[in-house]
Amino acid sequence: MPEIPIPVRLRHRPTVGGLVVPWITVQMPDGRYRFGAIDAARLQAAFIDQLCQICGEQMVRLCVFAMRTIDFERLISTEPAMHPECAHYSVTACPMIAGHMTHYRAQASDAATSGGDPHGARPGHRAHEWRLLWTTGYRTALDPRTRTPAAEIPIELLQRVQRIRPPAPDQ
Repeated sequence: MPEIPIPVRLRHRPTVGGLVVPWITVQMPDGRYRFGAIDAARLQAAFIDQLCQICGEQMVRLCVFAMRTIDFERLISTEPAMHPECAHYSVTACPMIAGHMTHYRAQASDAATSGGDPHGARPGHRAHEWRLLWTTGYRTALDPRTRTPAAEIPIELLQRVQRIRPPAPDQ
């Protein structure tokens, strides 16, 4: 895979294997980051304080959400917002969102502070198709299905929807 340029907004973030570590990613006690595992306290802070899940900085103007189809249908995002440039980087760099992975990691997160999949429904299952939604705002909410922090996007604030290519077919 070619090197992915890191936007200026993300240059303060740590990297692993050339990829920016999102602000909401769990850091294990030994200092390693666990891509795909979400720090529950940072997840909640991102929703409540309107922080970008990738750079950790305050959201302003346009918010971009990466949403699975099942969340898009409800206009409830279980993923915090991102700045447009952080979203562009994520679509390029994140193998799950970019559609390069066919399945979620087989093993659930072993981090005590991990959130994002409270019922352990994703490990080993087929990857979801993702969309990007540009909005001019959102309301902090609890996801009715999981009772976890989420963003509810009022239809009148929705500016644009972009379908991201679906996950690669099984080999």
